[in-house]
Amino acid sequence: MALASVWSNIARTAATPPVENLQMKRHKIFLSVRADTDEALEQVAARVGQAMTCTFVRGEFQRWHAQVAEVFGLRLALVGEYGISDKKVAKLVGVVAEKGFRHALDGDGPIEYERVDISAYVVDLLTIRTGLRWYRPTAEDLAAEGAAARGIDDWHGQVGPQEGEGW
Repeated sequence: MALASVWSNIARTAATPPVENLQMKRHKIFLSVRADTDEALEQVAARVGQAMTCTFVRGEFQRWHAQVAEVFGLRLALVGEYGISDKKVAKLVGVVAEKGFRHALDGDGPIEYERVDISAYVVDLLTIRTGLRWYRPTAEDLAAEGAAARGIDDWHGQVGPQEGEGW
């Protein structure tokens, strides 16, 4: 009987947040992971979509052709990149899609954010569920991606790759 009372108290407390919580920092989750693969981006998107129970569709990410989806309030983008030694890399990033995160719960006042990186979890989940080896990018990986992107922008006249180009 005491256990039922404890659970009842927990449920009641969780349902009515204290007023001071309205001014707390918002937690914005994000992710940034990679997998080295020669597979077509659409195939990787199908694997990731099945693993994360979402559906990717053709879209855009930072003016680049991408596969995009939404899951758990995150906007996901999967893009093909060239990494270190020009290896083909599937880059998956996710940011909060919920526009309500831009406004205070009471509709007034500034909002403070605490960013929460869930990349390590997503690496493990996708590695287990997709059969690809996912990893968090290193500074060297990011530098190589940036260099490759600048080269493509230069070649395209600063517009980024168009659909069907790249890998």
